Amino acid sequence: MTTVKEYINLLPVIETKPARFMNAWSIGSLLFMLIWLLLLGLKAMQWRDLQTRRNSLEPQKKMLEQQLTSIREELGLTAVPGKDPETTTLIQNLLKERVLWSEVFHQFSQIIPHGVWFDSLEGSAGDTAEIRIRGGAFNYRLISDFMLGMEQSGYFVKPELLAAQKAAVQGHDVVGFDIRCGLKRP
Repeated sequence: MTTVKEYINLLPVIETKPARFMNAWSIGSLLFMLIWLLLLGLKAMQWRDLQTRRNSLEPQKKMLEQQLTSIREELGLTAVPGKDPETTTLIQNLLKERVLWSEVFHQFSQIIPHGVWFDSLEGSAGDTAEIRIRGGAFNYRLISDFMLGMEQSGYFVKPELLAAQKAAVQGHDVVGFDIRCGLKRP
């Protein structure tokens, strides 16, 4: 049934066209969403990789913290350096006056030739850290090799031969020596 209005309307009827599914705006927004999702996926993969690397470094971090704690206990440090400037300065001054004898013995183990022995070691850690070594060797060449190793190590300062004397001990010729040298501070 037709209405009266349809007869009276003199304007042509507007035909409705089917809406285009893909107009320019929808294509642009679809491309934007795809690029955004792609970038989001890349960032998620990077975050997962970083989490994996972080988790693998955790045991190393714990081991280093334990080593730091043991070194602080060995040095007698109770406060954490860097928290208080006065404490840090005090610790640095104490460390300047201190000689790490374990490092001295480590240096000796690196440079002492076979056939040299120590009878006594005396060390002082006053204004200038010094060490005095009394010992023996099978010959003079071994003593000179030992002193040359001390000079080349860079840890010992100006090794000086105070005395060297040949003697017979239980039918063998040995050379007794007395050496004094300074120590470099860390």
